[in-house]
Amino acid sequence: MKLFITLLISSTITCASYAELKQNENTFILNNVNIVDIENRKIQANKSILINNGRIQNITHSIIQDPSMDIKVINGNGGYVTPGLIDMHVHMYEKAAFTLALSHGVTHVRILNGVPDHLIWRDQINTGELIGSSATVSSPIISAYEDAYLHHTVQTADQAKAAVKQYQLQGYDLIKVYGNLNGESLTALVEAGKALNIPIAKHGPHASEDLPVSSLIGLQSFEHIEDIYQGPLNYKFSPNRLPAIAEEIKATNVPITPTLNAFYQLTKLSEEKEKEKFLETIPTEYTSDIIALEASKNQVKRWLTSSDKMAKHNKKTLKFLQQITKVFHDAKITMLVGSDSGVLLSPHGLATHNEMQLMLESGLDVFDVLAAATINPAKALKLENQIGKVLENYHADFILSKTSPLEDLSVLKTPEAVVKNGYFYSKQALKNLRDKAIESRSFWDELVTLFEAL
Repeated sequence: MKLFITLLISSTITCASYAELKQNENTFILNNVNIVDIENRKIQANKSILINNGRIQNITHSIIQDPSMDIKVINGNGGYVTPGLIDMHVHMYEKAAFTLALSHGVTHVRILNGVPDHLIWRDQINTGELIGSSATVSSPIISAYEDAYLHHTVQTADQAKAAVKQYQLQGYDLIKVYGNLNGESLTALVEAGKALNIPIAKHGPHASEDLPVSSLIGLQSFEHIEDIYQGPLNYKFSPNRLPAIAEEIKATNVPITPTLNAFYQLTKLSEEKEKEKFLETIPTEYTSDIIALEASKNQVKRWLTSSDKMAKHNKKTLKFLQQITKVFHDAKITMLVGSDSGVLLSPHGLATHNEMQLMLESGLDVFDVLAAATINPAKALKLENQIGKVLENYHADFILSKTSPLEDLSVLKTPEAVVKNGYFYSKQALKNLRDKAIESRSFWDELVTLFEAL
């Protein structure tokens, strides 16, 4: 079933047919490529890679031959192999989203508002029943809001402990918590996470009430650089205060997911609202009907009807958020790429690349940005010995591009091929995957997914 989609493998990479690849679906040889070694900040030139049963078995300087002709040999034509991208902050409520993300080189995602169907889809992708990015799935958001949709309300320490235990037993990979919990509840939740060995990602890089940031040592990540501006800085543009804030966060050793893309999205909506210019650039086929309908009535409508004064303020704020990102990076705080895709019609997969570009424009160099999309997330997820690098014994999750991403990161957006768990998807195969995912989208299936999460 998996290779049914890959009927056409691009002739620029290989002339393999479905029949030729079927015997050894996720076993092949890729010759004549250059490996982007992000960890050591260099290119490993003229390499050949043997992928066996979904893993990288061997990387050599010489051309690998297969005298038995049982393994397909693919000529990489001097292309570049980059580890698959990891998006650490997405919101997706349909199967198509996983495929869309994969088609743009995002081989793993972290879903930060989980529902029961996510657990099913996560496992189906792992077994090969579904084709798409593999996933780490958080619990539903734990917050102090009363009756908020897709939130779990917590007001006491006992409720916090019970929520962590509930979602750990249900099979979620981590806990997602909002910053509006009271101090007692947040403290209990963090302690329960440690006791049950389930990670926690927190909305906002600061603690609750009078708790110090140091009380959050051991979390998997902090989300949204925007919350530095809204929280500790109290909506003031105060760059002189950033070094001290960065020092406190650095001491926790918790990485940060800036999610600049989300603020970029609302900024562009408010700036280019005349005739909805920016809205017209968003590929509508990437967004499900339900999410599009909800966004058009709420968040998107809000920014399309905002004043010119607000649009100018948003633009100024975005630049300040990028400044915060650079200051925190320079303070040696670990950065993670997270696009917040699915929010404000932000398209899965494409948003990941926009987040990377925004981080590049913030002043990080290209290797730092690539590390934030590969090595750093893998380490945060405790998968650093499986994904995030192109190394022997790692999962064969990588991107093949004609030219070097060090010269132009955008080449990773529409690659020549993506390899996921050793399955080779050419550019044409990725388009076929994308088209089929969009065509098979179901309004009613998504409605059931959201209804069952209530």
